[in-house]
This record gives sequence, structure tokens and C-alpha cells, in this order.
Amino acid sequence: MATLSDLLSLPDLGLRLIQAGSGDPEISWSSVTELLDLSAYLDGGEIIMTTGLALAPDDARWRDFVASLSRARVAAIGFGIGVNHDRVPQPLIAAASMYRVALFEIPLPVPFIAVSKAIAALIRADELRAARGALQAQQRLLDGARGGQRPAEVLASVAQATGRQLALVASDGAVLAGTAGFAAANEAGGTEHIALDRESSLRLAVAGSTPLTPEGHAVIAAGSMVLSLSLRGDSAEETRERERWERLASTLLEGSGSPSSLAILAPSLELPERVRAIAVQGRAEDVAAWRRRPRSGLDRLIAPATEHPAAPGLALAWQLSADSEVALEQCLAAAKSHDLDAVVGRPGRLSDIPVSRRSAAARLRALSTTAPLYTAPRVPQTVWADRDTPLLEALLSLGGADPGSGRPGGSATGPGSAGSAAAAGAPEDAPGLRDALSERVLGPLSLRDPSLGDADRELLRETLRAVFDADGQRGPAAAGLGIHRNTLRDRLARIERLTSRSLSDADDRAELWLALRLEDLSLR
Repeated sequence: MATLSDLLSLPDLGLRLIQAGSGDPEISWSSVTELLDLSAYLDGGEIIMTTGLALAPDDARWRDFVASLSRARVAAIGFGIGVNHDRVPQPLIAAASMYRVALFEIPLPVPFIAVSKAIAALIRADELRAARGALQAQQRLLDGARGGQRPAEVLASVAQATGRQLALVASDGAVLAGTAGFAAANEAGGTEHIALDRESSLRLAVAGSTPLTPEGHAVIAAGSMVLSLSLRGDSAEETRERERWERLASTLLEGSGSPSSLAILAPSLELPERVRAIAVQGRAEDVAAWRRRPRSGLDRLIAPATEHPAAPGLALAWQLSADSEVALEQCLAAAKSHDLDAVVGRPGRLSDIPVSRRSAAARLRALSTTAPLYTAPRVPQTVWADRDTPLLEALLSLGGADPGSGRPGGSATGPGSAGSAAAAGAPEDAPGLRDALSERVLGPLSLRDPSLGDADRELLRETLRAVFDADGQRGPAAAGLGIHRNTLRDRLARIERLTSRSLSDADDRAELWLALRLEDLSLR
């Protein structure tokens, strides 16, 4: 930027500094005024030139004049002598000293237009220098792209030219490469993301509070193009790479692969401590498009499903994700963008991936088999295995087995996990834990839930017991209760609505029966 010292150093103008301001201010433009308050019309950084036509040499309003310009953050005040005042008024000098506003003298016969032209020339020269520097930076980036420059080197070059901190972010939110100060600048907020491909599988994150000039924007645009070109490999090689990652994902999901194999495919990739298996379900063409989307980092760990889809026209696939908010959000957003439902398995260590897969597979029946095919527009559904803990899994943890880890004595994790509470408790806490688990399944039908009246709750519990005693046959159950089959149907529909469980699902029926039995035991 052009500065006040650059202007004062021009010999042809003969400008003389009367009062220094704070530092060496940058000049944005120039303006001539005889008004007492010009602050409402200024943006900051201007050189304000005046002859003091409206004020006498000893006028007290010189202080108000300087105060208004100080509030507008002007670069300096230029006072032209020999027109209305033979010298710079002393009150003006005192006010400039008080408010730390730079003040310089413009001698006669130097016209104000000459000073304005000089300022414009300085600004133009500075813009040309900046444009030349930006062009050189872009040329270096393009030369580096031809020479196989690494992403980290590209980021360093862009950061040096713009003063910003940058990082290359994968589709799962992982930072693949970044400048040294990116983490701190990113935490401060205000980070912008630039997609490097259509699917946003790779993004350039730009952090920092340094104002970007037009030349800086041009350098970042050039860096984005270079990164996009360098990361876009040969399509045949991409296909082979995708197949390698899918084979590894399949073996990890089945439990036959070793997590250490990840170091072979991506030596620099930092492995997460905990992961989740995610099942996605939707129309076959949507699942195929989801599998073809560009990926990077752990996001590449996807695999076709060995399970049969629940209905014709549907397809399933699997993905492994780091157990972090950012990574899971990225994975679920990608699935939703393809109109796919998702079931998120329990978190576990890399060695526990099959357990996470089984927990997700057990909840697949919660997904609609018709909505993906016939509902438009779609609102994709997400089910969390550890936020809707089946009672059967939680009961296992009472005996010391952890459904979240697949090992005796472990502890389940995850928000809302009843298993975590059970595994963490001592054996003598088991009755209280059983009560909590039965209450979780029965909901308003639980004896400890006051939301239903006693008579209403007992009526529904008696109906549920009658259906179980009749081996699920509704005719004998209605006869045993002395009610019509339609009345029984209405009661059962209400039970399903209150408990969020379906009597047509074997697991849900087992949970409801066990929950009733647990409450009966606790009352003895």
C-alpha cells in the first residue's frame, strides 16, 4: 500500500510534515474539503486537504474539525498555506497532536490537484506491484504443478503470497495437508472453504484475519486450480485405487482384515482411535452414484453389502467413519445428498468394526422399504444404534459383556447408551438397572412413568400380556379379554405408538416381553 512517507518523499511537491501521527498510515484516496465535519463521507485512509476557509487562525473549532477526521480514521491532513492562512494555525497543530492525526503543510503554489495526482500515481504503482507479485506467485504455482509439486508446497506458496493459513481438507473432515499456523487460525473462526471438485470431496480451507486484496483472491484461485489438477489422477488408476480401498473395507467389516493394512494404502493417514460402521440404503441407482463420488482420507473405506436388500429396487452399502462429529456429519451429509437412508453403528476400536457393523445391521429393519422408492421429495432417515439401545443388547452388559466392544468387562459408549450405564455399574446395582431398562422399553406403559393413568396403563399392559399368552394370535387374545378383534387392534396400535415398537418385529416383541417380566420381578 502507498503510505504517507511515500507521499512526503516526493521532491516535486515540497510537502513538509508538521505533526506525526500514529505510525506510517496507508493512503486509500484523497479529498478536498472546507467543511467542518466530513467524517460521514469517508471510508478511512484518505488524505484530507483544506485551506481552512471556514475558520479563523484562533478558532476553537479546529479541535472539532480534527476530532471528526480522527473518528473517520483518515491517513493525514494536508493544509494549504498562502491562500486563507499564511501558516498552519496553532490550534490545528495542537488538535492534531492531541488526536495523533498526521498533519503536513502544502506550500504555495503547489495545487491540491497535484497532490491528488501524486497520490493516485502512488496507489496505481502499488497496485501494479501487487498485481506483478500475484502474477509471479501464480506462475510459480503453475510451474510447480508441471513439476509434480506436492499439496503442502502449494499451500505454503499461497500462504506466503496472501498472509493466510491454508489446509487441504478431505471429505471426512480430516486435514490432509496444511500450513503450520492453520490449526490456530481455524480455531479463531471465520474459515472459508473452497470446493476443489463438484462433490466437495476435497476442499481448500482458508483461515486467518488478514484482509485479502484482489490479487490475494487471484492467488488463492490459482492455488485452487493447481490443487484440483494435481489431485485429479488418471481415471483407470482411480478405479484401481477405489477397488483396493473397497476390498480393505470389506475385510475390516467382516473381521478378516487387519487395521494395520491402512498404513500400506495411506502411510501418512492418521488412524482414529474409534470408528463406526454406517449402512446406507436407498434406490440401487442412488447407492451406485454414492459409491462413485470422489473420496479421500478414511472416506474411501466403503464396501458393497453382502446382506440382501429388504425390498426389490433397494440396495445397501457400507462405510467406515471416524467416530468424530465432523467426520460423521460429512458422511451423513453425503448420504443425504444422494437420498440415502443411513444406520450408524455403535462406536468401537478399529479391531471392533464387525461389532459396530452388527449393531447397525440389527437396526436396518427400522428403515422404510417403500419411502426411498415412492416418496418424493425424500427426507432421508438416520438411525443411531447407540441412541436407541435394544434391551437385548443392554441385558448382555448386565452380565459383564459389552455390546459396544464385543469383550467381557468392556464398556459401551455413545450418547444415550443404556449399555454404558449397565456395564459401568456394580453387580448390586443390577435391580435398579433392570428397572431403568424396562422403563426405557415400555415408556408410558412402565409402572414408573406417570404420564398415563393407572387404569389406562393397566388396561394396555393386560392387553399386551394376553397377546403374549395367546402366542401372538389375536383371535384367542381378544376372546380371552372379552373384547372385539377391532378393539384389540386399536389397543395394540396404541401400544406400538406409545412404545415405538412393532409387534410384528421379533426383536421388538422380545423386548416388550422381557420388559414386562423385568418389572414383574422387581415387584416381588
